[in-house]
Order: sequence, then structure tokens, then C-alpha cells
Amino acid sequence: MSNTGNPFTSTSNHKENNHVMISRGGEKKVMKKILSVALSTAMAFSMFASVAFGQTGLTDVNAQYNYLKDKGIFSGFPDGQAHLDRQMTRAEFAKVITKTLGLKEVEGVYSFKDKNYGENHWAAPYVEAVYAAGIMEGVNSTKKIFGVSNPVTIQEMATVLVRALDLEVPTETNNSATAWAKGYVQAAINAGLVDANANFQSNATRELLVGAAYAVDQELSLSVESYTVSEAGKVVEFKMTDGETVKVTLDKALEANKETEVKFTYQEKEFTEKVTYVVTAATKVEAATATNLKEVVVTFDGQVDKATAEKADNYTLGTGTVDSASLSEDAKTVTLTLTGAIANQTENTLSVSGVKAGDKTISVKDFKFTPVDNALPEVAAVKNLGTKAVKVVFTEPVKEAPISSFKLDGKTFYGSVDISNREVVLTPYDNSLTVGDHTLTVSNVVDYSGLKSLSSDTKFTVVADTTAPTIAKVEATLETATVTFSEEVDPSTVAASNVYWTNGSTKYYASSVTKVASDKYSFDFSGNKLPAYETTFYVEGVKDYSGNQITETSTKVNATVDQTRPEVKEVKAASDALSFVVTYNKKVGSTATEASRYVVTDKDGKVINVSNVAFTDASQTAVRVTLYNTLTSGTNTVKITGVKDATALENTLLDYSTSIVLGDTTPPTLGAEATNATTRTVVIPFSENMDPASLSDRSNYLIHFNGVLRTLPANVEIQVVQGTKAVLLTFPASIDGTAVTFGGTLDEVRVLGVKDAAGNILSNYTAGTNTIIISATDAAALARYSTTYDSNYKAALNDTRTIVVKFNKGIASASVNDFQVNGGTVGIQSVTPSADGTVTIKTTSDVTSAPSIDVLATNSLRTVAGGSVTADSIASTDVLDFTAPTVVSTATSYAVGGTAAAPTITVPFNKALASLNTLGDVANDLIVKRLSDNTILTPIVDYTTTISETNVVIALTNGNADSSYTVEVKSPTYLVDTVANTLADGTTTKPNKAATKSALPTDKKIDSVAPALVSAVATNATTVVVTLSENVKTTGTATPAAIAAQFTVDNDDAAGTPAVAATSAVVSGKTVTLTFAAGTFTSAQDIGAVTYTAAVGNEALIDYSTYANPVASGTIADADTTTNF
Repeated sequence: MSNTGNPFTSTSNHKENNHVMISRGGEKKVMKKILSVALSTAMAFSMFASVAFGQTGLTDVNAQYNYLKDKGIFSGFPDGQAHLDRQMTRAEFAKVITKTLGLKEVEGVYSFKDKNYGENHWAAPYVEAVYAAGIMEGVNSTKKIFGVSNPVTIQEMATVLVRALDLEVPTETNNSATAWAKGYVQAAINAGLVDANANFQSNATRELLVGAAYAVDQELSLSVESYTVSEAGKVVEFKMTDGETVKVTLDKALEANKETEVKFTYQEKEFTEKVTYVVTAATKVEAATATNLKEVVVTFDGQVDKATAEKADNYTLGTGTVDSASLSEDAKTVTLTLTGAIANQTENTLSVSGVKAGDKTISVKDFKFTPVDNALPEVAAVKNLGTKAVKVVFTEPVKEAPISSFKLDGKTFYGSVDISNREVVLTPYDNSLTVGDHTLTVSNVVDYSGLKSLSSDTKFTVVADTTAPTIAKVEATLETATVTFSEEVDPSTVAASNVYWTNGSTKYYASSVTKVASDKYSFDFSGNKLPAYETTFYVEGVKDYSGNQITETSTKVNATVDQTRPEVKEVKAASDALSFVVTYNKKVGSTATEASRYVVTDKDGKVINVSNVAFTDASQTAVRVTLYNTLTSGTNTVKITGVKDATALENTLLDYSTSIVLGDTTPPTLGAEATNATTRTVVIPFSENMDPASLSDRSNYLIHFNGVLRTLPANVEIQVVQGTKAVLLTFPASIDGTAVTFGGTLDEVRVLGVKDAAGNILSNYTAGTNTIIISATDAAALARYSTTYDSNYKAALNDTRTIVVKFNKGIASASVNDFQVNGGTVGIQSVTPSADGTVTIKTTSDVTSAPSIDVLATNSLRTVAGGSVTADSIASTDVLDFTAPTVVSTATSYAVGGTAAAPTITVPFNKALASLNTLGDVANDLIVKRLSDNTILTPIVDYTTTISETNVVIALTNGNADSSYTVEVKSPTYLVDTVANTLADGTTTKPNKAATKSALPTDKKIDSVAPALVSAVATNATTVVVTLSENVKTTGTATPAAIAAQFTVDNDDAAGTPAVAATSAVVSGKTVTLTFAAGTFTSAQDIGAVTYTAAVGNEALIDYSTYANPVASGTIADADTTTNF
């Protein structure tokens, strides 16, 4: 972008009247500045006062002259020389001023009578221009003589500039200029433009005027050469014609692809430039519209990535579910097709996440839009699908298209009608469509707002189709293959059972198929993952609408490994606030059901413990997180970490955090009050922040004083404390002359219609049950933990390191020395008191079952009213246990046990276990994998489980190969603890379900295979080396002689001679070296078959496995009677 003109000629910033310029606001100042520059530059070349002017252009006067000459401001002499040392005439000066300032040349006007001045005088247009502008006058106004050939003096030059600058001409002067010029020269002197000692009558040279003209030209010619926009439209950098760059930071970022005026000042000149922030990659959602009730059109401000833009999971509506997403050809608009209709003319919201644009990811939450469907559905196009069907495309998705809505060539259509959003496929029952022209009449087709189409005729032509569909493209990951066909195909012929890949002679079929478009289908291979190398992919049985069946049924496919991380698409709370659903943008693995992956905190930062996490359906794209306690009103925070997708790479979710904001419709309740008889104060806490005006309204309190129930008297001070969560009542020494004594004259305070910050009135207000009993005793005591549970419970174990103790008064201060857990055997890390009467104890080590708790006699606990707390003890039976059984935190592997015939794996938990059903069902809560072949074992069939106090013991029953195993505790259904908390009605709660645990390996391989003899070699007449199938060792009591005695060797040269036992043996790794007595054999060739006979119960050789499998008895036969082994 550039603007090469100046403000006097190339914009509409001036009007002309009798050839005189009349400036609008600010233009006269610009003229003054320009001519000031001219004068200051002139001074730099003469005896004028030196005024600095930063000029980054040409500095050599000859170069300046050539530049001005090229622009037509100066003219050379006939000899081609500049002659800068010569003087300049007034006519020449007039031309320079006119050209430099951009004045309009005046034609046909001749105001002066100089000799030869007139129509043919070259300078006349310039002389008239400066005269009309009031910049130059004649040398003799009476005779109308301009003095075109007269030289320009310095005082004349100063006069011209003073006039142009509109400087005030003083009446008092003190300079050596000629009388007529004294005032102008004095004005220049006063302005600091002229040296008072200059020779004003001397003539100005061409060199002097060249410098002045060049400076003015450069000032006028200063413009924007180009610009760049950065920092998302917040910064514009203008490159100027003088080579400098001006950086402009905007208060408001430029809108993408929209022309906007940007103003800035440079070199004391104001610029207004039109700037367009050109964006090709989108930066935001620009609009969301719905002109029908089945589609939402999302418009981005630039282009977006096709792959992520067409993921339906990346879009969420306030009401309505997105079924599919389609990107426009310009990559700026996505059309969302919904599974059902949304409400007409009712505000809705759109949330977008995970849509990529360039190096950015577009995210927006709750973008508001209002669907408006007031248009009738119309036929947009009719197309034959071969000779078997007709496709009708409407301007919007249609809901109802009865057979009576269609006539083909004037006759009622007889056939099937298949509706797919905007498309309706008509398939005649009786016969194929004939080749040639046809007319389809359509009427009374209903859209999703109930509007019906008017009757319309559309002509179309059926052509013969004998070409079979082909596979045009296959896009595949390890889990999914999307096939695009060369034409629209009959969906009834597309089946998952006809699509597969092969490995050798084995076929691996798709498990399901989803229609993406009429020529595009997606096949699920998550159960039979495609390989990460090129393989042959088969699609069979597919036909087009003319019945042509695919013949080229195979293609080569190179599946790509899905390396995209899973993302959280939505977190939505249930209506009861006791659970929320987390929706992911793709299928996730079992880690998504681990409670430890989710941390929930309320508006005060307190943790809300997770009870259970389970998938909502078989798609494994969403989980329901169930809590022990409800989400609170206000902002609750959910943090999700470590969730992995269900792909081969198990891509891991980046740490995610979001807020669940619940509107407050819950009425407040009274907390644990506190009283102080000495100071006559009552602190009344509430369950949440309250409306301070209602707390300060004394009509909301009644007191029972001196036997009479009355409104809170005026001399009782009301003070809102603890933010707005409590009120402090301070009573006077007497009321109406009667002394105030707690538990005496004052024995009750009743709280009435106080409201919370959201306007909810105190719970049970109308029942009149919010009564505080005032007693003479200030000390707090242990209280019932919750009305939900039996009254004997005074505390709760919320997790293995968190205990909450309940008191009947609000607690203001507490220390770690006030309590004792399990008789002092458990350390206390911290305590946190609360005005609601609870004290939260954090322990230094795990507490796995309900502990005993002591409130020590030496405690320093104080209530919010300053009262003390009575010492007491809580038995473990009076502590609620909400802790889930978990695998012990120190476990890094699981111990292998049992016997070789019946191997076991033990999974240790932190507390006693039980099963909700039969013990065998616990096997279904586990995932056991054999690592040697990556086989997941089948519960009950391949393994069973038993519970042994705090352990789950897995007994393997099949396929006990020499292998290590892993065990994962998935979201348990049957595995629980033995806890049964008693409810208020006397019934008991269900036990706490065990927590999930990701897979851990066994501590060693399970080896049920005995070592066997493999080979034997005679190295000489006294030595045989026996090799076994694995490393072996001797038993603790076996001596070399005992080992040797279990090996015998035949003598080839002594037929019928009993086998000879070895005399000694050396065991090393997989070998046993046997030594025989000298003379037993005459040579190595005499040594025959070797036999090992294990002594039952006294085996000499065993392997290194858990089960110490003994070497199996056996014989290595003599294969050659001449040369053995």
C-alpha cells in the first residue's frame, strides 16, 4: 500500500476559489510546517540561523538538483549544466514554489505588465499561481510589475516564507533589511528563522534554493511505501518512503480481511492509511447461523484444516447433537448436520474445540446464535442414479417425504423413498428407469420446522450406466479405514462383513460401517487393527444404483499411526450435580475410567472426592464421573490428567482443566453457631455467602428474652463477618432494664428470612426450626457428622489422608497438637478449622480404615465466638469410612506364587476386601494380559480369583506359558471393601468400590515348564558335556557326587554291560559336565546313550523359577555306534 501524493493535490482536502487555496482544519499548519522546513534548510546553505532538520534522503546538492530536475521543479541550462552558483530570477523562483508546494498552475490570467509577459511567457502560469495564493507579489504593485527577470534576494525569500507561514508581522523592527521588507524580516528573526546580522539585500543562489526546494519536496513526498501486520492484528509497521519504519500498536486488533483506517503521526505529519489485515488461516469463529433446524453453518474468518474441521466431535451445541461436519471448498465454512432438530427462533450456543488453522487451534465456548427457519423447502437438483434410482436434492434437510409427494412423468411414483438429510433417493419397485428425458413433480415435502414445499416440476435425463464402481481412495489409520468410491453406491450393498485386510490366508474384517456421504463410507477396525505397513485391502459386493458390482475389489493401503492426542470436548454436569459427563473427541482407553485421573474442587478449593468413573456407552468416547458429594453452586474446577486414547500408540491427553459453574438455587442452611456468655456474643454461620442487607435486617431475627418472643432490639449490634458467611450479634448488658444473661433471661435466637447472595431464602424458614439455643456454656463439643448418617458418627475418613471431625459450634482456630489419631501412631501434618463446625485433619501417612480420634484435654481449639472445646474421644466405630480400596501405593509389581501346576498372582490392596457377588465375579474387574503373545486372558475361563483379607489372588488355569503378565484393575463392579456405614434410618450403605489401577507387571515370569535334556557331547574318554533347555542350579544339599550319581552312560564296547554312573559333575548355566573314572571307557567313541534319572523328593537339579522346576528325567540316545554324540 502506498500514498505517493501530498495533502494539497492528491486528496480532497482543499477547495479552490479564484485559484486561491482555502485550507480546512489543520492544513494551514501543515503549510507553515512545510515552509518552515524550506526556510530552515535554506539557512543550512547560507548565513541564515541554523535550524536542524533530519533528512534521510540525498545530501549532495548536485544529486538533489538532478532529483528536482527529473520532477520538473528545476530546469537546466542549454549547455546541460546546473550552474548552481548562479542567481535565480523571481520567475524561476515562482516556478520552484509552485512545483514544490503543488500549487495549481493558472492559465489565461495575466496580472502583470512586465515586458514580454503574457500568454507566451513560460513563467506566467507559475507567477499567477504564487500571486493567487498570496505568496508572492509584484516588485511594483502600482505599475503591476512582477520583476520576472529580477534576482531573488534573501529578504524576498524571507518575505515569501513569512507570508506562507502566516506569521505575525511586528510594527517595531530592528534589522538592516530594506524598509518594505523590515517587518517580514523581523517576523522571521523573531521566529528564530533568520540571522539578524544577515545581508538581506544579497541575492540567493540556485544552490541555496535547490537545498530549500529539495527539503520541502521530501517533506511533501513523505508517504507510506508498504506495511505489515503482526501480533494477530494488534501491530502495524509502516515502511516510509524515507526508508524509516513506523511501528503502530493499536488499542483494538484489526478485523481479519477487512479494510480499516489507521492513523499515526510521523515527522510531525499526520497520516491516515487504509490497512487490510489479510488472513488466510482462521483465527476465530466469525458467525454461526441456522436457516433450517437440521444444520448449523459455522463461518471462520479464514481457512481451517480439513481433517479437524470435519470431526463432528469438535463441535458441541447447547441443545442438539452434531452428527457430521462438512467443510466448504474455500475451507472457511463448516456445515454441521445434526442428529435431530433444534428449536426454531430460540437462542442456542455453539462450542468449538480442536479445529486447527495453520499453527493455531481454534476454540470458542458458548458462541450464541438463533436459528430462524422461515423458508419453504425447495428442490435444488434432480439426478438419476444409473437406471435404478433418482436422487432429489433439496435446499435444506427434509423430515417427511411421503410417496404421495412424488410424481414421475405425471404418474404417482411407486417405489421406496429413502431420506438422508437434504437428499431423497427414489427407487422404483416395478422396473428400471428408461433411458431418456423424464419429469419429476414434487410437492408437500416437509422440513423440520413443519413447512411444506410447493409443487414444482424438474426435468432430468437418464443415461445408461454399465460402469462398475471402483475404489477411488482409502484413507486409513490403524483403527479406521475411510473408503471413497468412484460414484454413489447403493448403501444396502455396503457391509462391514465384505471389507477386510489379509495377513497370509487370514482375513481381518471390519466390525462396523458408517455412511459419511453417498460415495464415502468409514469402516471400524479397532478390533482388528490394520498393520503399520503396506497391506492389501479388500472391498467386495458393493454395487451402484444400476446394479453394477465392483470388480476391482482390492487396493494397497498404508495405514498411518494415529498420533493425535485425545482432547476433552465437553464437561457437563448432571441435573442432580452428583455427577458429570466428560466427552472426548475420540475413543479413549481404560485410563479414562480411573478415578485418579480426575480431581474436582469446589469454589473454595476443597476437593470433592470421586466415587466412580465409567463409560457411558460402548463407543468409549464419554465417561460419567460420579462424586461422593454434590458439586457446589458457583465455580467448581475439574482437572483431568493422564487419559490415553484407544489407539496403538496410546496417545496421552495434555493436562486439562475446566470449570463447571452451577447456578445457585440451593437455599442456605444454618451452620454450627458459637456463643460467648462473657462477651455476650452469638456467631451465626451459614452454609454459603449471604446477602448482607438481609443479614443486617433485625426483623429477620427473633429472641426469646425474659419469657417473651420479640424482634431483635435496636440496641443489639449486628455485624456481618467472615465475608458474608456469618453474622455476629453483640448483646448489651441489659434490655429494657433487664440484665442479659446467656442461658438465663436470653435462651433462644431464631433466624427468619435471611437470603443468600443469589436470593434464596434460608432453608426451613417457614417451618420456624432455625432456632439457636443459648446456654451459659460456651464450650463446643463433638456433634453429629451428618443427618444422612446415624447420629453416633462424629467424624469421617474421606480419603486415606483426610479426616473431618464435626463440632456443634464454628471453630476459628486449631493446631496439630489438639488431636490424636489412632492413639498417636499416625502423624498429623495439618489441621484446618471452619466456621461450619468442622476441622479437617491431614495425616502424614495413609489411614486405610476408620481410625480412633482424640480431642485432647490440652487442646487450644477456639470457637468463632472465642469459646473453648471440650475434650472427648471418638471410637473408630463412630467414624464414617468413605475410602475406596486401592492397590497399595508402594506396589510396582505383583508377586508370583502358587505352584508350577497352579500358579498365582497376588494383587495387594490397602484394606480388607469383599465381593458384591460371588468371589469369581471379581475376575471381571481385572484385565490380565500374558506378555509373551500379548493375549488378554478371559475371566473365569483362563483365570479365577479369590479374596484373602487385603489381597486379590489370581489363579491361572490355562495357557501358563513361560511368560510375564500384567494386571490392571479396571472400573470395578464387584470388588469392594468390607465397610458398611449406617444410615439415619438404620440401614447400611453399600461398601466402597475399589479404585482403578493401571497395569503393573508380575515381579517375575511364571515358569511351569521343567528343564529338559537337549544334547550331550563326549569331549574325551572321561568327560561328557550335557546341555539342558534352560539355566539350572543345584539344590541346597546336592553334592557333585550326588548330581553325578543321577547320570548314567552306556558302554558301546561292552554289550549288555550295565550303564556306568558318573563320578562327579559340574553345573554351569545350561550345561552339566560329567566326569567318569579313568579306564571306564577306552575312548570317546565307547561312550553311548546318556540317561538322567531324577531322584523323586531329592532332585539334584532345578531351574531358577519361582517353582524350582526339577530337571525332567530322560535319555539322550546313542545315534551312532561308531562315533557317539
